[in-house]
Amino acid sequence: MWLIPLWTLGLALACFMFGQWMGKKPARLVAAGLAVSALIPWLPSSHAEPPRKPSTQVIYRFDDHRYLTMIGYGCEGAIHYVDEERDINTPMIDQFARVFLPKIIHADNDGDFIFIPYHEPSAFRVSKDHGKTFQDARWVGTRPYGREIKAITVVNQQAFIEVKDGRVFMTSKPFGKRWGLDVIDAKNYLPQTTLAEWPNFQNLPTTIPEVKDYKGWTQMRCDPDLEGEPKQTSGTRWNAFQLAVLDWLGRTVARPITWLVHVMA
Repeated sequence: MWLIPLWTLGLALACFMFGQWMGKKPARLVAAGLAVSALIPWLPSSHAEPPRKPSTQVIYRFDDHRYLTMIGYGCEGAIHYVDEERDINTPMIDQFARVFLPKIIHADNDGDFIFIPYHEPSAFRVSKDHGKTFQDARWVGTRPYGREIKAITVVNQQAFIEVKDGRVFMTSKPFGKRWGLDVIDAKNYLPQTTLAEWPNFQNLPTTIPEVKDYKGWTQMRCDPDLEGEPKQTSGTRWNAFQLAVLDWLGRTVARPITWLVHVMA
C-alpha cells in the first residue's frame, strides 16, 4: 500500500512544478494538499493495545426468554437478571460477583421465585416479583456453607441447598412471614428455633422434590477470555484517520495505482 502515498507525492511534485512554471498559485496549493495527504499514512501510528470495554455474556439460562448476564472482566463483575418477555433487566449484584460453579437447577415457575447464590455464598439474592426487585436471603443458625455446596435445586417456590456432608438446607413454603428468605437445616436445626412454629415451616419436604421437564441450564457458564469492544482513545482515532486518508487517496488521485495492483493480484 506504500505505492498509494508515493504516487500521490509524485502528483504533488508535478503540480508544484507546473505551478512554478506557469505561475499558478492554485496548482501550488493543490500540490501542498496532496503532499500533506500523502505523508499522513507514513506518520507513526499508535501500536498501544486499546483498553477494552467490559464484556457482556449470558452465564445462566432459565428458559428461552429468561437468563443472567455478567458484565465485567475475567468472569467477575455485575450480574443482571433479564426477562425478555416482561422487558425486565434488573441489576442483581452490582460488582465483584463471580460465577457460581456447583450444579444449579432452577425450575421455578416463570420467575415467581428466583433464588440466586453469590460466589462462595454468604447470602443469596431472592426475587418474588418476577425479577423486578431482589433482596437478601440468609443462612439461619449456622455459618455460611458456600464452598461446601454440592448442588442447588429451586422447585415449587422453594430452594434446596445440598452440601457435601449430605445435609439439605431449604427455604420455607411459599407463604407467610419472610418466606423464601431463610435458609435452614430443617431436620437438625429447625426444631430448636421459634421458626418451627411458623405455618410456612410446617410439614416441609424431607427430600429434594423431583424436577421434571426442566429445559434450563444445570450449571453457570462463563468465558474468562471474552473481551468487550475496544474503547476509543486518541491513538485508535488517529489510526482510523490514517486509514481513512489512505482509503480516500486510493479511491481518488491514486486510482490508477489501486487498479493496477488489483489487476496484478
